Amino acid sequence: MAMHGDLSPEARDRAGRTVDAAAVFADHAEHIVAALPEVPDGHVLVAVVDDDHSFTGTHHVEQERLVERIPELEGDGGWAMVFTLGVDEDAVRRRTEEMATLARRRGEIIDRIRAKREDQV
Repeated sequence: MAMHGDLSPEARDRAGRTVDAAAVFADHAEHIVAALPEVPDGHVLVAVVDDDHSFTGTHHVEQERLVERIPELEGDGGWAMVFTLGVDEDAVRRRTEEMATLARRRGEIIDRIRAKREDQV
């Protein structure tokens, strides 16, 4: 049987919660864009939503440290999005909609696979 990744109830819940987190990022698009001009050279802006779906702010992160810093900023169950200078509010909202669309699709796929497996039992 082929593996389809994590199909657990927790993964399904995470997909739904990611849709909600994307909306929080979109609601703070103006704040995100306003923080971009202050980002130093060699850094990017990381916006963070915590596991309670609260926007916790933006952080300047050195590009070379992204891999280690993103998990630190996300904490246990949060979300982070990375932005660079030149992004406008429309672009932030487009990216958050893409994030939500992918999360919705992930949830739907998990639901279909789990339903199919239940039918086979």
